[in-house]
Amino acid sequence: MKKLEFLVFFIAILLISCSDDDSNTSNPLTEIGLIGDWEISGRGINNITSLEELCCETLSFSDDDNKEDFNGSYIFDQNGIITNGIFTVSVENSTITYTTENNNTNIIEFTINNDVLEIWYFDDDNGRNWTTYNKQ
Repeated sequence: MKKLEFLVFFIAILLISCSDDDSNTSNPLTEIGLIGDWEISGRGINNITSLEELCCETLSFSDDDNKEDFNGSYIFDQNGIITNGIFTVSVENSTITYTTENNNTNIIEFTINNDVLEIWYFDDDNGRNWTTYNKQ
């Protein structure tokens, strides 16, 4: 009888000491589809597509250690010229705030549809400057 009591006690201790499994926690950056590698597919101003040759421009987004926030790191490679830093996504405003390793900050708007990332910003001279990227 003591063996049965010991076994029940041991199983109860095991069940109490088990922690919750955090692997089911959803990652918001993965849910919106931003994490990964992106390659340029288009560029333009307002509704006019640029005729320039598009080559060798990629964006890579990685999550940080906190899988529950909207922060991570990025690498922008344009013809071998690399800029990297951290980013924060605001889902409410559909914006990405980039901060370079030199502490320069830029805010752009974005959408993601069918593995196509479109980013844009407005300037006083040209209007809406946009770039599209396909997920790799």
